[in-house]
Amino acid sequence: MKLVTLSEILEGTRAGHYAVPHMNVFDLSMLHGVLAAAEEARSPLIVAYGEGFSPVMKLEEFPGMVRSVAERYHIPVCIHLDHAFELSLIERAVKSGYTSVMLDVSNLPLEENIAQTKRAVGLCRPKGISVESELGHVSVGAVQNDGAAYTDPQEAGEFLARTGVDALAISIGTAHGVYTAVPNLRLDVLERIAAATDKPLVLHGGSGLTDGQFHACVQRGICKVNIHTDLAQAAIGRVRQRAAGLNYLELCAEVQRAVHDEAMHKIALFGSQNKA
Repeated sequence: MKLVTLSEILEGTRAGHYAVPHMNVFDLSMLHGVLAAAEEARSPLIVAYGEGFSPVMKLEEFPGMVRSVAERYHIPVCIHLDHAFELSLIERAVKSGYTSVMLDVSNLPLEENIAQTKRAVGLCRPKGISVESELGHVSVGAVQNDGAAYTDPQEAGEFLARTGVDALAISIGTAHGVYTAVPNLRLDVLERIAAATDKPLVLHGGSGLTDGQFHACVQRGICKVNIHTDLAQAAIGRVRQRAAGLNYLELCAEVQRAVHDEAMHKIALFGSQNKA
């Protein structure tokens, strides 16, 4: 394993018109599934922790788990903290061995978002840790199609110039989790943001998009795509299908295979195969 930062793993993505998969995982079955898929496809990989995983995995435990498992693989791996809503979580991640973090205060006014993001960059840059931030707000489940949540392309350029972040998560009509409405995917907004900056752009709330929508986003400048719900749904679908007659160990192995298969599909879709 080559342990890398977010900046390193996303280098060349814009020019190469591909995106690196970001996989949120919280146990060994999921971790082995995504790593095995990335190794098989020779794809770089971002493995990430979210605060919502704390009932089964603590923030401080995650980097050690990834390091111990990923040693057997030969691909570049970034260990990322996803959606830290407070700087205190960034501080904990800095001490725990993450190579990349995301501060998400996108619900705040622009100036406050900029100020807090600059503080996160100040904490992480001296340690060689990459920083992602979000501008425009990606909601949960309920897709907002009224325009209020979309990232403003002009603000995106200002935000990047003033904060110095390494990657920017943007809102173009997607939503976290399972969609409760059909998203109005604004590819025109993505194109305008991509034209305003050469920084890597990130798509959150991707689970539930069609393959065609994913492809269109990557071809227009998305360099990193966050996936969790599709992995979790693949796992629970396999468990429901195969639960009868299997013991817990066998079920964990089925989860690993289901996550592997879904990860392989996403790697091929994002075009990151043979980029490791």
